[in-house]
Amino acid sequence: MTEETRRRLTREETREQTRQRLIESARRQVAARGFNGASVRDIAEGAGYSQGAFYSNFDSKEALLLEVLKLYKLEEAGRINSIIEAAGDDLTAALDGLDARAERLAAGTEHAVVSAELQLHAVRNSEFGRAYWLLMEEQRALYAEFARRLFALSNVPPPAALEDLAGGLMSLGRGAILDSAIHKGAGVNLMSNILRALLHQPR
Repeated sequence: MTEETRRRLTREETREQTRQRLIESARRQVAARGFNGASVRDIAEGAGYSQGAFYSNFDSKEALLLEVLKLYKLEEAGRINSIIEAAGDDLTAALDGLDARAERLAAGTEHAVVSAELQLHAVRNSEFGRAYWLLMEEQRALYAEFARRLFALSNVPPPAALEDLAGGLMSLGRGAILDSAIHKGAGVNLMSNILRALLHQPR
């Protein structure tokens, strides 16, 4: 590896570190101040950078927050995939793993608040709303595949189109986690109980 290559990698790594710090700061600021209350300056300063550093990495606050949402959805889909894969042919183990994951999600409030803020902004801003909806469509496709795998393990036919079931469970999940942020423990088992009922797998 040449010295020039090492310098280039270092610059790339530094840029990625800056982006990650801005993403983490955006989560904190939006959770604490709301979408409109969290300014670019707040986000940049919260990450330890100037506004110039912000704009060298993201075109706008909306672009950054779409990245926040995208990364979270991909991370969560990866965790769910790992739970289902680890369970193998054991549907009970898969559902127990998903229950445990839901409880961990409900224990934190930051993502629930940020998700609600972004959803509201998507309603109020049509351009942001279109980009937001595309991300939700991608997530719906991933969750439809998870549902297909679970129904295959249960030997129960899906009662509706998998994409519709996935969309419904996603909406329930968002609401349940937000309820839990308002009142600890509220709605934690809602999505799990409905999924188990659909799969004919009571607790």
